[in-house]
Amino acid sequence: MKTRILAGLMGASLVFAPMLLAETAKKAAAMSEDMRRAIAWEHYKDLAAERQARLEAKHPSVTYTDANRSADRSAEESNPGKTVKDPGPTVRKDKQ
Repeated sequence: MKTRILAGLMGASLVFAPMLLAETAKKAAAMSEDMRRAIAWEHYKDLAAERQARLEAKHPSVTYTDANRSADRSAEESNPGKTVKDPGPTVRKDKQ
């Protein structure tokens, strides 16, 4: 009689143990306060980027014309400058 009760209790513990452990795993997987703050921060950052894009669409601070895209290289082409020759290695007289 005692062995049947003991076997029944062991069987019940084997059946209910995974259920109890699964419940504690769900609680551990809950989002922490730091994670909530990080998600909120990213949300507000995205909202700020959208707001800035709308403002830039209305009043652009940078204009993209052909004149601004190409650099003025006329000064470099017209004046090549003075050529410098390399005299080669110098030998100090006190080190010979």
